Amino acid sequence: MRKLILILSLVLSSTLLFADNITFSGGSSSVVLRDGRENVVLSEGASVAVGSMEIQADTITLSGDDWRYVTCTGNASVIDPERGISIRTASIWYDRSEERILISSWFEVDDTENEVTATGASLEYLMNDERLQLDKDVSLLKNTEDSGIMRCSAESVIFARTSNTLELRGSATVDWDGDRYEAEVISVDLDTDSISLDGRIRGTING
Repeated sequence: MRKLILILSLVLSSTLLFADNITFSGGSSSVVLRDGRENVVLSEGASVAVGSMEIQADTITLSGDDWRYVTCTGNASVIDPERGISIRTASIWYDRSEERILISSWFEVDDTENEVTATGASLEYLMNDERLQLDKDVSLLKNTEDSGIMRCSAESVIFARTSNTLELRGSATVDWDGDRYEAEVISVDLDTDSISLDGRIRGTING
């Protein structure tokens, strides 16, 4: 077992040509090192660290050229304190080359940098662009300094973390500071707390 771990560590460290170093741990593992079928399966509390990001799950599989793909199943989570974001879900697929995370199960996102939390049933996170696309019954909460919690919901939400903006599409609603906004498309600038409505709109404003 000790020899296997040493060989595996050398293989992982010698082939990383395009991404941060990757380290891993798990209660048990299985390894296939045949051409075209290379993979490592970690289980029993598996953990993989890439740069500042740590991924945990019941089972994690590393596969592809230079261990490009990380597939996680069962109690999966992503924690990245450098980016100020964490994700909890049932399964995660991560492409290390494209810096892309895909989730097709119910998820919870916590963005401490922008004071945003969100839930939904499908997610794409483009890490280089800091862009999240959340789909399927999305609910998003944003803490504002002066007017409490802004509550947003839509079928699809694009959250651009660098510009701190939201684009809500499909039965979009925003409830905030006693007011309610409804439209097919709602755009929100979270820095200025400005809201723009497009398409068929409805609203209730207290004043």
